[in-house]
Amino acid sequence: MSIKLSLLLVFQTLLCHGLAVGNQQVEETDYSWEEAEGYKECEDFLIDMEVQHFNEDNGEFDESGFFREKPKPKALQKICSERECASALNRSMNSPGCGYSERILYSGNWTTTRIDLTNPNGYREAYFRLGGYRSGKTNDRNQPVGMAVPVIKKWYMDENNDVISATMSFYVPSPYQKDPPASLDEEVTVEQWDDLIIYSRTYGGNREDPEHMEQFHYLREALSMENIKTYPHMIMTAGYTSPRSGQQRREVMLIDDDSMTVKTETEDTMDLLSNIWPALIDI
Repeated sequence: MSIKLSLLLVFQTLLCHGLAVGNQQVEETDYSWEEAEGYKECEDFLIDMEVQHFNEDNGEFDESGFFREKPKPKALQKICSERECASALNRSMNSPGCGYSERILYSGNWTTTRIDLTNPNGYREAYFRLGGYRSGKTNDRNQPVGMAVPVIKKWYMDENNDVISATMSFYVPSPYQKDPPASLDEEVTVEQWDDLIIYSRTYGGNREDPEHMEQFHYLREALSMENIKTYPHMIMTAGYTSPRSGQQRREVMLIDDDSMTVKTETEDTMDLLSNIWPALIDI
């Protein structure tokens, strides 16, 4: 085979690969923002002058705000077609409100560990503790249980809205959901959560982006327009995608106040330890 022909074949292979990747990207984003986010966005948020940018070409403010600057979130329907998701019912499209998703997160077993907020590597270490259970190394059956999404973090707040403690949780996949292995790691517990009504906003950027946590402001504002009361002493975030997986989906969550009438074992523990653990992060 001549060198020219070899180079041509290599070029064609790279070109076809590039087209395939490009087509995949089109397929992944070939849905509306409403489908991607899972709710109707509030028009007032989209044209908020404080987050608009001046367009020097036409001398006007654009109407995108930062909501449309970051990548479009990966649609939840697509994620859950590729991997198992925690059991939930989306009621958003039947809601008269805008700017938030309303879901029932059905009861189920989760593995949970605390996040050491005094340790810069606290989040990483929490993730690996849960990973030990998931891999089978630290469960009593020495059995890999697999991975489902989302990964949920909870931050517990005091009366002044300061963070006093935090946890990270993995949903137990369906083959082990009814009878999960026991944890051999005393820092990892298997707990059953009751049904929760959750309200959320979706973000397509990275978890380190300041706009990610700013979604809590817009979530509270959207809920206040519907006179919806949420539990004041806990906030949640949910991650559905790997930070390096390309298209992202992250959510900020608040819980309906009536859903918090029964606390999980971990939440009772957090109350007991709240006077010990300092709040060293600013949400």
